[in-house]
Amino acid sequence: MDTALLPVGRATAPWLRDRRWDLTWLVGSAVIVPLVMVFVWAGVSNALLNLTVTTIVGGPHLFATYTATYLDPRFRRSHGGSLALITILIPAAVVWMTLADFQILMSLFIFAASIHVLQQNAFIADAYRRRGAKPERPGARWIDYGFIGLSFYPIASSKLVEGTFLLGDTEILIPAFFKTGATVWLVSGAFAVFAGAWIAKTADEARRGVLNGPKTLLIGVTATVAFFVPLAASGARLELAFQAINAWHSFQYLGLVWFVHTVRQERGLTASPFVARLSGTGRAAVWYYGFCFLASATLLLGMLALSKADPFRLPFERYYYMGVLSCLLIHYALDGWLFTVSGFRSARAERVPYAALA
Repeated sequence: MDTALLPVGRATAPWLRDRRWDLTWLVGSAVIVPLVMVFVWAGVSNALLNLTVTTIVGGPHLFATYTATYLDPRFRRSHGGSLALITILIPAAVVWMTLADFQILMSLFIFAASIHVLQQNAFIADAYRRRGAKPERPGARWIDYGFIGLSFYPIASSKLVEGTFLLGDTEILIPAFFKTGATVWLVSGAFAVFAGAWIAKTADEARRGVLNGPKTLLIGVTATVAFFVPLAASGARLELAFQAINAWHSFQYLGLVWFVHTVRQERGLTASPFVARLSGTGRAAVWYYGFCFLASATLLLGMLALSKADPFRLPFERYYYMGVLSCLLIHYALDGWLFTVSGFRSARAERVPYAALA
């Protein structure tokens, strides 16, 4: 059967939608990483590449979260108190940290960003696990989590200990008692153990005929990309290597949230007429991206206007991060909760949008 003729929410197991869509948006889109790195190695300026990635996919992906939360009447009614709290506290904390200790703010940001990227792919892997319904040995899930969760850090930990892990000209800090070779050995050793366990588990599942192909492919690609990205650049250019993986993550996320919206609409769970216009194929998909892009562009223009007024006597970079991190950390907080609870048996797509993938 031609899966293109199926309703969007009717999956062809073990894929979330179908093989072609999943490989394009969730797995194969990892090709974005080396494509962006070509521009890094070609010497494109930090400012231009950062702004390009942020404008095209980085900014739009964070506002995609808002379409499933702030713009969803059911979500607002169920979680209004929490939404109000993070809307006030997170931007206030970002503004204060920008003025008080920008280096600490950037250090917290990069750790939060790395966890967020890996959690997203662990969430997708769990969706594949549920969709494929393959029998797994005890502890298999935790081997997957450990392999993904540590994949960024063997090389990154070495640069952090040496003081050469930079975002632009800002050194990313770790507590002084971690600045020792033992940290690198510990992180690398833990990753090696999980990598070995994952390879052995994968071979065992293939031998028993219970290998979940999409899940295994996603985890393998994610861990490989995350492991090698910190090696792809150094010094002030290191931030661009992380922009490369951010571009993949953002592209992947835009597709994921679009799929959630479309599945919920087909099940009659979309309570907002505006969000309904953003859900589905064709023109609806253009509206979806267009809204997210417009919201992102508005934020960037607002930060540009703020830098022109310059109330705090700061360079443009600080105003840029003041605005972007305020919205981005709200996005991390919302997704951290949504990714965690969506797989619970008690989660219902009416109140937890991403549970639609279950």
